[in-house]
Amino acid sequence: MKIITGLKEIIDSFDTFILDQWGVLHNGGCAFEQAVEALEFLKQHNKKVVILSNSGRTAKFSYARLADSGIKRDLYLDVLTSGEHMLHNFNAGKFKHLGKNPLFFTWDDDTSMLERCGLTESKVENATFVFCCGVDRDDLADYVEDLQLARQRNLELVVSNPDLVAMKPDGSLKTCPGAIAKMYQEMGGTVHWHGKPQRDIYTMCRELVGGWGNAIAVGDSMEHDIAGANGAAISSLFISSGIHNGEINDKRSIERLSYQFSVQPSHCLDWFKV
Repeated sequence: MKIITGLKEIIDSFDTFILDQWGVLHNGGCAFEQAVEALEFLKQHNKKVVILSNSGRTAKFSYARLADSGIKRDLYLDVLTSGEHMLHNFNAGKFKHLGKNPLFFTWDDDTSMLERCGLTESKVENATFVFCCGVDRDDLADYVEDLQLARQRNLELVVSNPDLVAMKPDGSLKTCPGAIAKMYQEMGGTVHWHGKPQRDIYTMCRELVGGWGNAIAVGDSMEHDIAGANGAAISSLFISSGIHNGEINDKRSIERLSYQFSVQPSHCLDWFKV
């Protein structure tokens, strides 16, 4: 792993930059000023830029969020989300055996994914599977009873966002759907994961941008961004100011963290910047 001071040190080594969204470009609020400058720098050097996000929603939602944050649409080729990965699998018939009546978890009463997948929400006693697209309860403990009942019925769980946590604008962490899925898996339940670090989404990403010669994935999660890049056999740039920030104070701490998650970033940078 090489610690760098900015993209200028590696700009000539890669033709494609695969960027995480949360923790790299923004944390749910305004875009990081240095990140916008970095995107403009990549555009000036004619690099392919694609945003690969573990958002359980569609790319359309990400376009709006990025625009609201201050990131112009002409600074990146496209967005691919874990939600789009999941929709692809539903459309391909991968989950046909699960039926059409899930126990549904979502954000803020958003039923768009139910509608996109042609599903009807059901109570746990009548559900044919668990569909996890958000976290709207106060605590993970509030999901235990439903998950235990689902496990007793041997229901499978489909999750649209594998992240355990995400950073808020104030730097604190919020619980994400992956935490529910992980809890269910630890109960012995079957979980169908989407997004990073699944290899399929990198294949979809490569097709989306028309291929690449030498790509690098940029992200702040060892478990998702760096593991995904390692699995896809591409280079990676770890951003240390993201969700692992509280665990990092020097190069050795980054190496310990890499060992903990059994991954190896190619490069490390404190913020996504020129």
